[in-house]
Amino acid sequence: MSNFEFLKSINENLYIIAADAENLFRDKYFEQCMAQTRRLGEHLCRLVMGERAQAGDSFDEMLATLKDTPSPSEIEKEFIDDLYFLKKAGNKAVHSLNVSGDGKEALECLERAFEASINFAVYKGGASEDLLNKVFDEELLITGKKSKKISLQEEYIAKKKQWIEEEKKLSQGECEEPGGKSKQKKSKKKKTKVNDTLDDNFSARPAENKKPLWREILETILAGVVIYVCYLLFFTK
Repeated sequence: MSNFEFLKSINENLYIIAADAENLFRDKYFEQCMAQTRRLGEHLCRLVMGERAQAGDSFDEMLATLKDTPSPSEIEKEFIDDLYFLKKAGNKAVHSLNVSGDGKEALECLERAFEASINFAVYKGGASEDLLNKVFDEELLITGKKSKKISLQEEYIAKKKQWIEEEKKLSQGECEEPGGKSKQKKSKKKKTKVNDTLDDNFSARPAENKKPLWREILETILAGVVIYVCYLLFFTK
């Protein structure tokens, strides 16, 4: 399996390039991996530009055109930033005189390529927005098997986004019951409590039982009395 499995249904060619980059990383050909992610970035850039890109346009020229887009959204800025990183890192790997055995930068290239591919798939390829919840899985990269921890993380991200959307609807009075009547705003305490707990352990834990204040005071007094009686019995003879 591959972190880029979702690209199969979007663009087979992109998937092949991305899967090759992962295989190169797995075999510790880090510089070749970086060059391959640069190639992926250039293909993504050309596909996003569509007819605006000429056959002879270089990666630099296409990126410059994208960067000049008036009032780009945050998603567009993130996408362009990822492509610039892939271009720079790929050029460095190709032209470097020394062979690098450090896979840290190659791993970041794969992660950046992953994020750029997701944005392309959702905002240009028509994929479901649920894809935005996906997290790059290093264990999957190395072993070919999906990490259970990552699966839980993705599930948590999806739930958290759902809660945020529900809170927005409630705050705007848009959440309606089946009969068409608007629901009254509910207290946020319960949801916030669940949210905080999930942030800690991804699972709800029962709240600790606390004693009433009067009972704690009474128990303290009784303990003092017992200690005083013991003192009288054993130390005043």
